[in-house]
Amino acid sequence: MELSSFISAHRETILADWEQDARRRLTGRGDGILELRDNLGKLLETVARDLDDCRRDMGVPNESPGRQAPANSVEAVAEQHGARRAEQGLRVVQVALEFPSLRRCVTRLWRRSQPVATSADLDSLICFDEAIDRALTTSIAEFMHRIDRSRERVLGVLGHDLRDPLTTIIAGGALLAEGGIDEEKTRDIANRIVSTGERMHHLIADLLDATRMRFGGRLPIERREADLGTVVRAIVEEFCTSHPDRVVEVTASGDLQGRWDDKRIGQAVANLLANALQYGERQAPIRVSVTANHDVAIAVHNTGPPIPEQRRAVLFEPWTTVVHNDAAARDAGHLGLGLYIANAIVVGHGGHIEVDSSDERGTTFTIHLPVTRPGGMDHGE
Repeated sequence: MELSSFISAHRETILADWEQDARRRLTGRGDGILELRDNLGKLLETVARDLDDCRRDMGVPNESPGRQAPANSVEAVAEQHGARRAEQGLRVVQVALEFPSLRRCVTRLWRRSQPVATSADLDSLICFDEAIDRALTTSIAEFMHRIDRSRERVLGVLGHDLRDPLTTIIAGGALLAEGGIDEEKTRDIANRIVSTGERMHHLIADLLDATRMRFGGRLPIERREADLGTVVRAIVEEFCTSHPDRVVEVTASGDLQGRWDDKRIGQAVANLLANALQYGERQAPIRVSVTANHDVAIAVHNTGPPIPEQRRAVLFEPWTTVVHNDAAARDAGHLGLGLYIANAIVVGHGGHIEVDSSDERGTTFTIHLPVTRPGGMDHGE
């Protein structure tokens, strides 16, 4: 069987073999969290078509230099792949390793089906190697282009987020240093300096958490006895204090006592509230509910436009608002880390986040947490 026909006929077998190899090599374990197959099936189909063209015209390049590649070419599909990997937060070395792995899997499986190699088979292998090399080069180029763009935007947003609070702190400190201000005004300036400093602290903490996870670490989860109803109400109160123009309604029911990292859970809820604040309608209330059944569910709901389809697949990936050039997020000074960190916190507790978004129902992020009762009895894990 010709290589192009073999790839088309054994697409799923190749992908399964590649995914097993890639999960081990890319994530270092067999249960990697990334959906690794995206675009690879399409790339294989495109390579198979490219092989037929290459065999018909050996040695003639498929594309002229400087000419834009057709939408169904190896280069175009590889470009999509590189962009997707940048959104997923892979490192460049991981992207580079994908293609030798794919080459190895296809070649190994095909040779098993071909006991004797012909000169036509060697020609096919040459064409296949050329196609994989082009895919690798294009994918890496697009990956680095996206990373460079996102880095520039991250630095811009970070500079904006730090410059404004620093200006507030410096101005407030200068006023206090001048003296001659009444006690009430002094207290007001001091409170503003504290709240501004806390905002900077949260931003830096998000960056540190994201950096830790990007380098293969996990968020530390320190469980202690806590009531999640109390935790959520405290976060909502802080939120309402810092955003007096917004209405937040909170309800709690059931046994919400358990062993949690209450600070981290509070951080996750605060990030979901910030997301609802950013994208929800200003005049409509944000509704937060905490309920206990088989697990504990914390839901944050806002009305407003639904989440765009193209963003749903990467909601919990880092820097997504930056990579996707989301104008509203940039204007609001958001780095796109809130949902990423919230998801990491929930996963660290053995739970998951469910998302429902439509024109009719609005948008609801629901945290589902297995219950660990005082004394060590785990439910739902």
